[in-house]
Amino acid sequence: MSYVAILAGAIMVMILGWIWFHPKVLGQSWMRGAGLTEADMKDANPIMMVGALLMAGVIAWSISRYASHTEPGMSQFVHGMFHGFMPAITLVAPVLVSKGLFEKKDIGWILSGAAYWVLAITLVGGVVYALTPSAT
Repeated sequence: MSYVAILAGAIMVMILGWIWFHPKVLGQSWMRGAGLTEADMKDANPIMMVGALLMAGVIAWSISRYASHTEPGMSQFVHGMFHGFMPAITLVAPVLVSKGLFEKKDIGWILSGAAYWVLAITLVGGVVYALTPSAT
């Protein structure tokens, strides 16, 4: 297990979130769907960011548990992306879509959130695998 890889994966989730949910990207539609305003976001508690970073660390740690094995002839980054993508698309996305449907959220809001997490977890897998030494 590489703590540097875990930290890099967690930070990558935060950077992607900052870009994805920026008001000039998907932030405006996300805030509308969540019933928030820019003023609400400016009043954000720093504990939210620390909590989000810790949760991103849990995701990176979970993926890192398998990161030292290699697949001959395959880039570790690509291999890791596969190991991030599979749980993201088969576990995380269905949970988020189902939750959003029951909360009667707008389908665009639901899909943008699910797509973010599929991309984030896929990239976490790539980053963590690329930065973890192989166990050979």
